[in-house]
Amino acid sequence: MSITRIKPFFRKRDELGVYIQTWMLFLLVVMLTGCKTVPIQDRNFSENGGFWEQDENMGFRFHHNTSANNAVIGTLYASGKNVLLNGDRVKISTLVKNNAFISSGMQSGTRIEFKASDSACLIRIDRFNVGNAYGDTSSCLHDIETLHARIQAKNAVLQISVSQQQTDIMVLSGTVEVMSLENTGQFVVVQGDQKITVTADAVGKPHALGPDEIWQRMRWREDFQLYKTVVDWKKVVATVAVVAFVAAAILFGKGRGGRGYSRGFPRYH
Repeated sequence: MSITRIKPFFRKRDELGVYIQTWMLFLLVVMLTGCKTVPIQDRNFSENGGFWEQDENMGFRFHHNTSANNAVIGTLYASGKNVLLNGDRVKISTLVKNNAFISSGMQSGTRIEFKASDSACLIRIDRFNVGNAYGDTSSCLHDIETLHARIQAKNAVLQISVSQQQTDIMVLSGTVEVMSLENTGQFVVVQGDQKITVTADAVGKPHALGPDEIWQRMRWREDFQLYKTVVDWKKVVATVAVVAFVAAAILFGKGRGGRGYSRGFPRYH
């Protein structure tokens, strides 16, 4: 093969590489511009890893026993302007790494959806000093520490309210073990549709929950609307189709305007 033939070959190959890179960049831009923010509709549901929601003016540190310190353990969704992840503000959502500290300031709330774990996992939540929280532990054991109580829950749904005087635990489903922070050797089992109160001095007895009480205690969740970012595939497909049509028209035009003339048309000078 002569040098004059080799050069066009490499030139075409380079042009092909440029075309491929350009299209990949274009598709990335389309994906980004095709994203939209939508409300989280069913906040009582999550994937296999479970979730945790917290009220305003609260802060927690989350430890996952089966993950490395820099491993991602879930996704954080923010409501309001005062949600911080390790001191940095979160606007809509972001990934959460192990041992992260999450705080929700005034008129702000958060939701953390945990990743499912392949092995027996333990999520420890500490520094729960005041406020409301609602969670679905799924199959991962949650070890929660408040001012007055230590709570261990697995395959359970529960609501926790903490004040300076006491910790109120409401179990909607599953089984939860509750003990005094001063005496963790003795615990009380709280079943679904039961509540219990723990003070600095004593652990109360479980009592049955009423429907009105459940609604009253969980009203704080209605104050916060949470959003997530999803891909609007209809918009993406429509944009790709339009650009593909324009590109095809340009290429077709180049083909007709290139070397030689179309058959059947006279050649004028």
